[in-house]
Amino acid sequence: MIKKLISTVVSAAICATALSADKLEISNDGLGDFLIAPMYVAKDNVCSKITVFNTNETSSILAKVTFRERISSQEVDLPIFLSPADVWEGEVCETRNGVVLKSNDDSNHPVVKDVLSRGKNLAEHSRNAGHEGIDFTKGYVEIYPIAQFNEGSTAKVEKYLLVDRWDSLIKGNTNNPKLRKNGVDSSSLSGHVTFNTESDLETAVLPMLAFKGAHDKQVTGVGIDYSSDTSPRVLLGAQKKKKILKALQHRITSFTYDQEGRNQYINFTFPFTYSKWQNRTYKITVRDMSENKDSKKEKVIIFSPAPKKQNIKNTMKNEVVSISVEEILSKTNNPKMFKNGIIQIKDITNQSNIQLGEDQRASYIAVNYKEVSVMEDRRLVENNAVGTIVYAPSK
Repeated sequence: MIKKLISTVVSAAICATALSADKLEISNDGLGDFLIAPMYVAKDNVCSKITVFNTNETSSILAKVTFRERISSQEVDLPIFLSPADVWEGEVCETRNGVVLKSNDDSNHPVVKDVLSRGKNLAEHSRNAGHEGIDFTKGYVEIYPIAQFNEGSTAKVEKYLLVDRWDSLIKGNTNNPKLRKNGVDSSSLSGHVTFNTESDLETAVLPMLAFKGAHDKQVTGVGIDYSSDTSPRVLLGAQKKKKILKALQHRITSFTYDQEGRNQYINFTFPFTYSKWQNRTYKITVRDMSENKDSKKEKVIIFSPAPKKQNIKNTMKNEVVSISVEEILSKTNNPKMFKNGIIQIKDITNQSNIQLGEDQRASYIAVNYKEVSVMEDRRLVENNAVGTIVYAPSK
């Protein structure tokens, strides 16, 4: 089935194979063996198209695509079956009945092709599994590799063969001579999120964050079953999960603003938390930036004026958090003076036992985005859309 909810943690049978020497790191080329799209939006007229690439031209890749909602990362996931150099696409939109995932891709499991073609209601599915207090209008997406099969050819592999291979791995069978026993190689996956309007007008694209060295041993058994929760501890391993969290620990995030911060936001995603009552504190500094010329006619950047209060602790809640820049500026002593400048958010700290622990620095991915008004199909209809979206520099 497309989603699974087993309340107990299951242990996976791990093949006794040699481990890869690759260390886990954030990829600098967009290719990896584990992906996170830190933001999708399915609200009002904005839809998000999720695209996953198998960048390996001679190997098939089996993977799970996991949609996580914004409050406590409740999931809806599905398997995908990628031939060499294959692509999977799915789109989430808000309808009158809730957020719906649609996909007509031939890489979907045959059992759910009709369901996905009509549209799968994510919130309804999650509630049927017993989850309450969920919000799928915004969230993030994870791409977990399951297995790689070295085909030795660029030819397309029939999807029913890939499904049979997954079913064999569920049963613990690793005898297929094409199976790469030490996991998926570190340059096999890439992806992005495209933000579209109702009439499919593309407004912005966000590349997924890729990790290398995350999948270095083959996982089999019930842990990869279609009905099993997507567990990073099972599919990647406890140590890999910890290393990913460490790689995403940052002390400070900086981003610029303009036009008095109107329609501008900073989005924080805190993966691997899974807690409804999570809470984090942070400090914030706001600066206005204006350009002047000194006696040598050189440009000088002057930071002014100081906000009324700096480094005051604020609170973030939920797994995905969007903060309005305009709201931040409204709290300064003279908002009208803050037309363009820089905002720094610092020392985001867990206030409960989540991620790497209470009172520890949070692990997160930050993006800075703007909303814009667009015309739809030359009609006199204005809609809001995601105009630009970029990763916010963090260190």
